Amino acid sequence: MARKRPDVMKTLADARPPEFDPEHLGGSERARHDLITILSSAPEAPRTSRSARPFTWRWALPVAATAAVAGVLVATLPRGGSDTQDARGPRATARPTTDSPRHTPENGRLALLNVAARVDRAADEGTYWQTTTRSGWIGVVAESGSAFAVVSSETQQWSFGVRAGTQSLWVSGIDATTEPRTERDTARWRAAGSPKDLTLAESGSGGKLGLRMEMGARKRPTVDRINSGDKIAALGARNVTYAELRELPGHSAKLKEVLADLYEEDRGSEIFGRTEWTWRQAANLINLPVRPEVRAAAYRVIADLPGIRSLGEVTDPLGRKGTGFALPATDRPDYGAARSELIVDPATGALLSDQEVLTKPNAKAAEAGLTAGTVVNHTATVTSEWTDRQLETPK
Repeated sequence: MARKRPDVMKTLADARPPEFDPEHLGGSERARHDLITILSSAPEAPRTSRSARPFTWRWALPVAATAAVAGVLVATLPRGGSDTQDARGPRATARPTTDSPRHTPENGRLALLNVAARVDRAADEGTYWQTTTRSGWIGVVAESGSAFAVVSSETQQWSFGVRAGTQSLWVSGIDATTEPRTERDTARWRAAGSPKDLTLAESGSGGKLGLRMEMGARKRPTVDRINSGDKIAALGARNVTYAELRELPGHSAKLKEVLADLYEEDRGSEIFGRTEWTWRQAANLINLPVRPEVRAAAYRVIADLPGIRSLGEVTDPLGRKGTGFALPATDRPDYGAARSELIVDPATGALLSDQEVLTKPNAKAAEAGLTAGTVVNHTATVTSEWTDRQLETPK
């Protein structure tokens, strides 16, 4: 008796990811947006100018002051840090920059699903997960009745020891500077008496935050041990081991459940609101020594957040081209209104920069010369890799 041939179309349909199931797409608002996105990227589509060029889909091709808590132990380190696998780039500039002109916004969900499909799946592992980041943030200072802006920047190195008996280290303050942002700010600072100790106009919590001017300073970097026994990182308010990081689910629905439980535990977090909190924690997972499947799932979790959109091609603070993704703007007491952004290499899934961009300055920020489009803080990845050698710490 002849063997029945397999139904090739059924086999393909069974292998189709749930998000591309026609039953979930047909007639929906999402289907209309996705169709517009795909059609707008076709080579035949007319373009009136370079700034209007949409995101280019490459289906054949395979990751700060108020930036993310970089997965370090809870109540151990201040905020800051961002890292990815296989992200390479030149050394960062000394200060945040105003982002480049944006291309036409597109459907963020579909674009991020495309990025998730390109995350490097290479099974790589070592003794230490190490990253180098360059971060910067802008502070608004009120001295002698005049507001001006200063920019603080530094390089940081992170080394997560994942084997028994290893240590995790954080080196901060490399090439750290705090200086007036522009010549206008320098003139206002000098008019105020060139003070070394500054007080920010707002702290975001009703208090005052001090800052010390360090122009061209070359202070010795600070080295801190950041593990507690075998606990090497934080998920929300929970300290976790490397084994627990490796056990995280690589399926977006299951990962979303894990994050939902963590959100309930972390209601006291200074990042308020489920959407912003989930964005932040998912971005942190991309930064940590997790399985490639978990990085891809984290992108899919972000893709399902309400209001997520693609900004098209943008330039990160290190001058690298990538695709930007943003949440809707929310109030930031320090600046006015700003939105959280991720800049991603769409060909590899590497996270290039995690940043906040001003959309509407408040009165003090405007007086200090900040305008819509200014990157008020960022953490950009310089290098990120597995290695078997611990960091060489400063002498």
